[in-house]
Amino acid sequence: MRKMWIAVVLLVASGGMLAEAEEMPRVTAYALDVTYVEHESILEARADVSFEKATASSPYLSFYLHGELWVDEVTADGEPLEVTQELVFYPSDYSSVARRWRIELPSAKIPKVLSIRYSGKMNPSVARAPSNYMRVDKDGVFLRSYPYSVWFPVFLQADQDTYPVDVEATIRTPQEFMAVVTGERLGEKVEEGFRVSHWRALHDDLFNIQLTVREFELLQDGGFHLYFLRDEVSRANAARILEFTAKLEKFYRANYIDREEGAQLHVVQMPHFGDISSGNMVGISDAVWRDFDPASYSGRTLAHELVHPYVQIPLPSSSEMYALVIEGFPSYFYLPAMGEILGEDFYRQMMMQTEDLYLERRRTGLDRRGRPLPVEKPILALTAEDISSYKDCFVLNDRVRLFCNWLRSRMGVERFKNFTLELFAQESIDPGRLVTIIETYLPGSSDDVDVWLRTTDFPERFRLRRSASDD
Repeated sequence: MRKMWIAVVLLVASGGMLAEAEEMPRVTAYALDVTYVEHESILEARADVSFEKATASSPYLSFYLHGELWVDEVTADGEPLEVTQELVFYPSDYSSVARRWRIELPSAKIPKVLSIRYSGKMNPSVARAPSNYMRVDKDGVFLRSYPYSVWFPVFLQADQDTYPVDVEATIRTPQEFMAVVTGERLGEKVEEGFRVSHWRALHDDLFNIQLTVREFELLQDGGFHLYFLRDEVSRANAARILEFTAKLEKFYRANYIDREEGAQLHVVQMPHFGDISSGNMVGISDAVWRDFDPASYSGRTLAHELVHPYVQIPLPSSSEMYALVIEGFPSYFYLPAMGEILGEDFYRQMMMQTEDLYLERRRTGLDRRGRPLPVEKPILALTAEDISSYKDCFVLNDRVRLFCNWLRSRMGVERFKNFTLELFAQESIDPGRLVTIIETYLPGSSDDVDVWLRTTDFPERFRLRRSASDD
């Protein structure tokens, strides 16, 4: 039997959470030691959990794990505790079903360290198709971050905001495997037949922590790390992807957030449905990687996934701008970069196609395959719960793209650059603040901005052909 050993330490930093019905204590540190049994495709793990709060409000303490993971033992300061479990609907997990484990505390104090041993097999999701690549099997480990995959004990209600964490990880794999974790790759060595890599992520949101292990090769150039499979096509495209990625990041740093020069970016060849961005880790599915062309869908996918961390503004999930910021902005802000790299004609063509699709979808209520689309809502009426239904549909994609292009065409490229630099420097944002920033660079536009964001109207003056004639 061949085993893959993974040891991870998570140190939780400061941050806020929403109030919830059942009080959940704030975790200050996780120390995870996970064994991947490749032949059996199971996880055997131990989590040592430390808490910020010492006094319990009840004699019980609850946490969540993926529904296929089973707790074998819970101890506090070496003493075993009684624990019960139940399967519950928990949308903050790709299976939509998790196990809620309830610990009976021996006193009114939460232990300084709670040790949880758990194990289980994690099968592919059947709840949401884009998550099907997440699994643990003979090909490796494919685990997205919370709220998609509860692969370590989480002391959060499903509707509760996450908070930043510090992560230190030591990951041991058989030598033919290589691991990638959100964060900074500190080093790697071979030790007693294992490949051992060390990772750290400082003040990163719990939402970003994910893990992938495959039989990778690594191409590194400065802060860029590309992990790809050992076939000729994947290897050849790695060099092309690296060149394109460097151009994209240069544009994003100059126009959105000027991230630290040399900061690590990890671009990973993932299984089907793996086109996922999480912090500084960008996933590109096998098919997209092997058919890479900067001007094609594969190039747009990479540019879109890469832009996420450059255009995100911290927001609670209850914010009326949450859907716009989390999925709307990334659907547009990679396109000006593509325009600079491939030419402004490419950008204009993409926007014209977007308008054509938007008008067609509004007219028919159907997507390209003839399937019914969700009823259109104003951009600011979309909630966090709507994202899964509206992502890549005509609101979070088409209308937001057209709105942002409307701003760019009226501000002009240089003023638009100044606008985006100020916008993405915000530590938080609300509609009033957004309008104020827009008015700084486009005076007198607040009424039209209100139409874009709070209605579904699409008057003639917003149409792209008119915008092009006004440039």
